Amino acid sequence: MDVAWIGLGHMGLPTARLVADAGHTVRGYDVRPIAKADAQGVVIASSAREAARGCDLVCLALFSDDQVEEVLTGPEGLFPILKQGAAVAIFTTGTIESAKRLAELAPAGVSVLDTCFSRQTGMLASGKMNLLVGGDAQALDRCRPVFDAFAEEIFHVGGNGAGRAIKLVNNILWVGHIQLAMDALNLAEKLGLEAIETARIVLKCTGASDVLNIFAKPGFAETYEFMRPYMVKDASAAAEAAREVAADLGTLGDVVRAYSSPEERIDEGESTS
Repeated sequence: MDVAWIGLGHMGLPTARLVADAGHTVRGYDVRPIAKADAQGVVIASSAREAARGCDLVCLALFSDDQVEEVLTGPEGLFPILKQGAAVAIFTTGTIESAKRLAELAPAGVSVLDTCFSRQTGMLASGKMNLLVGGDAQALDRCRPVFDAFAEEIFHVGGNGAGRAIKLVNNILWVGHIQLAMDALNLAEKLGLEAIETARIVLKCTGASDVLNIFAKPGFAETYEFMRPYMVKDASAAAEAAREVAADLGTLGDVVRAYSSPEERIDEGESTS
């Protein structure tokens, strides 16, 4: 298939390279320059439109809903130039409403899928992830040859917005797990234990959580600071979804409240969720 990949950040570029390695033609674009040596089979275009023109599948791996909507519907948006039968896969984690709205705004003959990455620590070595997909099942089937290049499992969970919905459920748990782990390791240090060694030991005990792998190695503070903007964005979207359906988040809401506060500032940037 001819594939466009818009957003070549820390998740987007490695995934685009896997698609190219699988034999697909991939044209990529990012607002930041991409070195030819880093592209490794991905043809770097000078604009999003140049990358997407004539493609069967356009993949968006951007930071925010605003960026996705600008790329698709802005003055230089992609929707008007996409060919009949094309699909747009949105990998960005954001609101359910945005996913539904973009599906409704798509030109006739163009399908929009909300296709959310998720992976466990054990998948890092293989480079493959799970894919949580909302949207038309037939469009998903057409895209499977591309998605199989980087997906361990593909879960079609419903119509447009459903992929986002289950990703928000996953990510609010992820944020909660991280905060609980930080609080527990703070207790460990107050009790005279060393945080990294405590995390390594608890990983083999009943208190284990996948996120403890983050804290079981040096440099976890820098890793947390890198992740925090994504945590704020995703927890805020999950809290908004809960409000719209009058769902009580209970204790989970208390744990992640600091991450879904409207006072939190989220810096814009390329890359995925």
